[in-house]
Amino acid sequence: MQVQEPTTAHLSVSLPLTLDGPFEITVEHSVVGIVVTERATLTRLGPEWDVPGVYLLLDRPDLVGRWGAYVGKAASRGLRSRLREHLKARDHWYRAILIRRDSKKTLNSAEAGWLEGHLYDLLHASGQVHLHNGNRPQDDSISLEEKLSLHTYIPPVLHTLHILGHRLTATPTVAGRRVFDLRKSRRGKTTREAGRPVVATSSPSTTTPKGKKSTKTKSDIKLIDLVREGLVPPGTVLVPKSRAHTDTAVVNPDGSLQFRGTRREAVSNPAQELAGYEVNGWTFWRVETPQGKVSLDALRKRLQQQRAASASSPPQ
Repeated sequence: MQVQEPTTAHLSVSLPLTLDGPFEITVEHSVVGIVVTERATLTRLGPEWDVPGVYLLLDRPDLVGRWGAYVGKAASRGLRSRLREHLKARDHWYRAILIRRDSKKTLNSAEAGWLEGHLYDLLHASGQVHLHNGNRPQDDSISLEEKLSLHTYIPPVLHTLHILGHRLTATPTVAGRRVFDLRKSRRGKTTREAGRPVVATSSPSTTTPKGKKSTKTKSDIKLIDLVREGLVPPGTVLVPKSRAHTDTAVVNPDGSLQFRGTRREAVSNPAQELAGYEVNGWTFWRVETPQGKVSLDALRKRLQQQRAASASSPPQ
């Protein structure tokens, strides 16, 4: 029996009776705790929010849906104390999202640092957000198991942003046509004049750049085959082969990918979105293992060899 992929997320919102204070969001079967507060109601946050965590300071969206944000973390001083400092230090924001671990065990500094950097990457990659951070925050000192656990914090935060009207859609529409932000090409050069949007009627170009050869290879093996064989278990985090790209993808139980908050059917689709040109997702994505990073293509070839050996073995 085929298991249907969930299409909705269940969030519970606890509103104050006065309807003018911070409100908390809880997620079913999750340890992530989220509270949304207006700048004016920040002082009403209770002491239970003076714990380590990560926060987003949000600017109001403009007429075309773009908005500004600052991503930060609080460790020793706690989220409530840290944001009170921002009442004077930063005047651009009108609303804040605070993220913590909703249990007795709080996030440590390294975990908060990794989550802070990952949220920064998601906002930066969307093309919708102007980040006020001077540099990319990061902390890569945590283990792969800890990263997998922290990845479960991301969807609830993205859903909360969506509910608040802060969308991360990279392809907004104008008069029914898709618009792509091409302000920076792969080499960082300007590809449009300021204030003049680039409009396309189809998906971004997948033409292979001059001098680059397509790395497509044919195989009957799909990602779902690697999932079923245990070579790429559900929840596996895929990382790009180049350090120039910081976005990751997560393998779903049905062999699809979760990428930038959306479900993708093919491994090459998000890879091309990151690279900006046609690439083979099987050679683009890597799986982190204790022995180092291994490409999906290498795992696919391993399964091909196993199947070939099994087919050539005489029956017992």
